[in-house]
Amino acid sequence: MSTNTRQSYTDTPIEVRKFDPVLEHVERYHTANDPFKTHFSTAMSITFPEGERYFLRSVLAYRDEISDPKLQEDIKQFCAQEAQHSLVHDKLNETAKRFGYPVKAIEAVISKVLRGRTEWAKTSAFWKRYNLAATTCLEHFTAILANQALTRPDIIFNGMDPAIRALYQWHAVEEIEHRAVSFDVYKATGGSALLLRIVMLITSFMFIFSSLRITYVLLRHDGVAFKWSTWKSAIGYLFLPPQGMLFRVIPDWLTFFLPGFHPSKYHGDLDTRAVLNEVGDYLQPVATV
Repeated sequence: MSTNTRQSYTDTPIEVRKFDPVLEHVERYHTANDPFKTHFSTAMSITFPEGERYFLRSVLAYRDEISDPKLQEDIKQFCAQEAQHSLVHDKLNETAKRFGYPVKAIEAVISKVLRGRTEWAKTSAFWKRYNLAATTCLEHFTAILANQALTRPDIIFNGMDPAIRALYQWHAVEEIEHRAVSFDVYKATGGSALLLRIVMLITSFMFIFSSLRITYVLLRHDGVAFKWSTWKSAIGYLFLPPQGMLFRVIPDWLTFFLPGFHPSKYHGDLDTRAVLNEVGDYLQPVATV
């Protein structure tokens, strides 16, 4: 058991909300009638349920080493939020299944990899630590994507179905709220800063590669993977400055490697109240235990 008196440096309130999506009306190309933008969004959604369950297992593996009641409460709220995200993205992924996309097969591959890592961690201190490091890195990556979604909705959500837009806005707000929890657990349990930076390089590449790989599978299913219009959309949406999504996140991504980095130092000035009001028709608080 750690003897630190303060282990939580999360200063943003973490509130668990239930999101009730209405998705029966969603069309095949739900974002700007654009196959690439739609499938890139869907690819990330497909990774979320198993990915967030992996995050839960990785953080909870260290729960007994935490002595700070505040961090214990942060972990509880983090887990409750991530559990809600998994459930809602499962529902969103059903939309893609309705159009015949191989969602189940993709999910099975993701599950096999991530659940395998969890099994290895039961007997390997290295994999236990690696899993928490990977979770911490991916939590920063999702937080900076959430920041983009909340500060540049004109780019991220341009032409997106309103119900799916609301879903991602809700998800983004909660990613900002719990952005520091995994980091606090990692530091409180003696995690190495060097390992964390190495894992950040690995997981960033794997996250982008996996998202693009799944997007390709979905585009290939539609027979549009090699159309010029698809590539043009992809290059503009992801890479071309000043609007390219992956181009815009580079400064935030680099902050992770600065001495003294802590997630709570970034994105805390975002006013999420307007966003929550915007999506309020879909939301209700839920009790946690």
